[in-house]
Amino acid sequence: MKKLLVYIAVGVIGAGVAGVASYLVFKPRPTRLSMTPRAGDDTVVVNQIKTTHLRPLVFDQYGRHLLVDSAVRYQWIAGDSVSVASNGEVKCAERRDAVVRATLATLAKDFTLRCRPVVSIETPSWFDLIVGDSARDLSFVAHAPDGSAVTELRGAVSVGNGAIVEIKGTTIRAKAPGRTFADVRVGDAGVGVPIAVYEPVTSFVAGNPKRGAMMAMRVNLARGDTIITPLPEAAFWVTYYSRNRDGVPPTIEIVGSGSCTTGNGLNARRVEEGQYAKYCRTRKGDRMMIAHGTSGGQNVNGIVALRLDW
Repeated sequence: MKKLLVYIAVGVIGAGVAGVASYLVFKPRPTRLSMTPRAGDDTVVVNQIKTTHLRPLVFDQYGRHLLVDSAVRYQWIAGDSVSVASNGEVKCAERRDAVVRATLATLAKDFTLRCRPVVSIETPSWFDLIVGDSARDLSFVAHAPDGSAVTELRGAVSVGNGAIVEIKGTTIRAKAPGRTFADVRVGDAGVGVPIAVYEPVTSFVAGNPKRGAMMAMRVNLARGDTIITPLPEAAFWVTYYSRNRDGVPPTIEIVGSGSCTTGNGLNARRVEEGQYAKYCRTRKGDRMMIAHGTSGGQNVNGIVALRLDW
């Protein structure tokens, strides 16, 4: 009986040793330190002017992310003078390029810190899309404190209504007619961009369009060509934008008793090169003349879009 008890005790001790060994083998430990989620990228771009924190990524021997970011320490080692605290607080008041070292226990990582502060973002006053067209890039310009353009950006673009448009990165695709907005955020700066999505039509009066209707007609005119198309009795924004972005807009006029102005009393459109935007009020029987003169480009290839207010 005593002999059996000895064997059992030895078995229990053996199991305990195996458990400790297993624990030692699988215990996570930091093995890799990275400053960006992109493999091979050792450059950190900071667009904020306000004090911000560096966000390192620490991985264990199994490639799992360890939540030990606060234990990483930093030290400026070369390049332009940049305010970098040991806990990762960074102050980027102006354009600077520095080399910084991040350390955690025996791990060390040198990386390039690019200070590219952004104070404002310039965007189109409106962003026009047509259902069925190819996706388009939302163009914008970020400005530094001295007014120069900043091209190295780390930010995000989101949309207010995903049922109207789909966004991937800065590329936007129309899904359904309507109005929404894009929210552009870079550093401490942010701006909203109204988005108008139009339904492609061949007539602006077909189906007796109602208030809020978003309609767009494609036009392709050779020199000397003119189109005259019926209009609904309404108040609306009419916009033209070139599909090739390199031509002047056609002549667009109301034929009848209606008239157009540059704004609706509350808002005015900022017109980019090759575009046209007016606010019009028309009566029954009014028509729109779209004409390409005998000079200028070989053809006018673009979109005439209407957004009915009432």
